[in-house]
Amino acid sequence: MTGDHVDAVAQAYALIEAAQGELDPGQVDAAAARIGRPEWWDVQLLLHFARSLVAREVGQDDSAHVLAMLDVAAALDDPALRALSLAVSAARKVEASRSLDLGESAAGPLVRAAVLLDDEGSLVVHRAAALIEVACVSHALGLWELALEHYDRTAEALDSDRDPRWRSTTDRQRTVLTANRVELLLDWAAAEALVGDWPAAAERAAAALPGSRDAIGPDWPPSWVRQYWGYLHLLEALAGRPAGEPDCVPEIQALGAAIRATLAGDTERAAALAQGQADRFGRTVPQHIWLLALQIASRRRGAEAAGRFADELVLLRWNDRLVRMASVRDAIAVERRRREHEQLQREILTDHLTGLANRRGYHAYLAAVQSAAESADYAAMMIDVDKFKQVNDQFGHDVGDMVLARIAAILSAGVRQVDLAARLGGDEFVVILAEVQPVVSRARAQAILDAVRDHPWDEVARGLRVSISVGLHHGGREELPTLLGDADRHLYQAKSEGRSRVATG
Repeated sequence: MTGDHVDAVAQAYALIEAAQGELDPGQVDAAAARIGRPEWWDVQLLLHFARSLVAREVGQDDSAHVLAMLDVAAALDDPALRALSLAVSAARKVEASRSLDLGESAAGPLVRAAVLLDDEGSLVVHRAAALIEVACVSHALGLWELALEHYDRTAEALDSDRDPRWRSTTDRQRTVLTANRVELLLDWAAAEALVGDWPAAAERAAAALPGSRDAIGPDWPPSWVRQYWGYLHLLEALAGRPAGEPDCVPEIQALGAAIRATLAGDTERAAALAQGQADRFGRTVPQHIWLLALQIASRRRGAEAAGRFADELVLLRWNDRLVRMASVRDAIAVERRRREHEQLQREILTDHLTGLANRRGYHAYLAAVQSAAESADYAAMMIDVDKFKQVNDQFGHDVGDMVLARIAAILSAGVRQVDLAARLGGDEFVVILAEVQPVVSRARAQAILDAVRDHPWDEVARGLRVSISVGLHHGGREELPTLLGDADRHLYQAKSEGRSRVATG
């Protein structure tokens, strides 16, 4: 990755942070237009993320940007960026329902994203972003244990990074991690208080407080600082700590006082303090803080029946959360087994040197094609490297392996998903083209031959020159079992006529 590309990724992550409350959509669009190049797909994905976030901030539809993230991620071989896109998709599905019910529409992409993050092959900044987003979705769904696990993994990933190029980005991600973790623990503690387990709430809140006030840095966005101080004020109240110097809005101070009055057993005073506060701060606080404010306010004299009804609903909600947490863990385990099975199948059907299909993969492709009902035209190319033994003898087997790997890359670039490129063994390759006419298959065979001949082989070894011969045969789907034999005869013809050519019948 070039220095300019690294800078573009860092700028994109800075814009993602600023899009969450600091800039309007026009400002984000203007900044995005100055960042990166169109061919840097990872940067484009991140810019769509920034546009999605700012659209959500102002109540606009961000679905086009989320779909764009998914489309770009599908084309990228980066598990963290795929996981990030899936997690964003899951988050929007949750927000659309405004519910904590875990429907398949949200669970599916969340589970796939969580399992994709088992792969640690991505850049740390991409991995941290995806882990944070998975944690945020898990939090929104009430899966707090899963959210906390992903925040812990985020911290581990950031601590493992030693690349100075990403220092500014990882510092920002640590800020996000700190703020989000405090929000999660506050929501969790409030939920425990809601079900009447005030000791557990106090313990969780107290565990979140050490070092939390010192975490705020000069680079924190002002809106984040204000919100963070409010969260710490409420955590201190839930932990039973005395109120310190007020650093938050009056309604948060009033709720903190109401929580302390509840802990002191003064329910009437607590209800009076909490009365109307939930309406004042609305959904700008974690959901269970909002619900706790409503619950405390309902404890006033004369509202006992309504309060008892609310308590029963809260308990049912808590028990449902535990069931959903277990279900998601089971779904993640199933997805991991599925991916492990897919990986094993790929290893069985893949040539380890070149990454192409091996002979088993070739036969599996034939079986799949022959089971299809539709009739179509196919072309088969048999390919081998001209005088490959001389390459090994003159330059060594390591160079020979590099030649095979580079030819495989050229073949991969010349086929579509419906086609097949395989290494049958040694320097023998086969390409099958689906649904092509003879004039097209001939042109593609010639393009592959030219690409091999014109490849900069001096990069592999000084003085190295490589060419291939191609035997090509065209026929219908029902002829596939014999196409390879026919193509092999044409390959022999190409060799007999001087090599480095395409021969066809």
